[in-house]
Amino acid sequence: MRDASRDIPVADDDQNLTFDELVERYQRRVFNLLLRMVDDYEEASDLTQDVFVQAYKAYGRFRGDSAVYTWLYRIAINRCRNRMKQMGRESRLVAGSIDDPIDGDEALTREFPDLSMAPEPHLDRLELRQVLHREIAALPHDFKTVVVLRDLRGLSYREIAEVVGITVEAVKSRLFRARTQLRERLTPYLRGEEVPPPPPSPRRGRR
Repeated sequence: MRDASRDIPVADDDQNLTFDELVERYQRRVFNLLLRMVDDYEEASDLTQDVFVQAYKAYGRFRGDSAVYTWLYRIAINRCRNRMKQMGRESRLVAGSIDDPIDGDEALTREFPDLSMAPEPHLDRLELRQVLHREIAALPHDFKTVVVLRDLRGLSYREIAEVVGITVEAVKSRLFRARTQLRERLTPYLRGEEVPPPPPSPRRGRR
């Protein structure tokens, strides 16, 4: 479930870049991340601008404790979360914590193989990719974040943990739950049945 445009580990000279060079290198990547998160071109454009305004204000204080691109992604994810809360579209689970063990089984919060949780053999089919992206867009925000960062942008578990501010085990738990939801939603399609559309999102407001 990887985009052809997924992120590649960056050069070691990132921290020597001027801010203009930083924008040139990462603006498109940040925009693509946000576009997957909000599924709206104009909203993603606005958020991307906000990310780099915030990054510019903080760039002089950036100490290099993390890679530049994970720092930018962290700003982007936080801006996206805040925007969705503002718009009243933050997706939530019906009950329980998003990171609770499944059915009380602690083992299910540990290691999960990527390929067993998604219909990888079928991803050469354009129609399935379209359905898949639609279902990713409908996931709860925290689930969608880890799926987009891992399966569409190609970040490692450790990098996702840095971006989101959670443990590696929590990343794996959220991925497992997100992929399980996607698999359940996609099962009818893989059987040749029609996949019901996800609930419609409220109309996007402008700032």
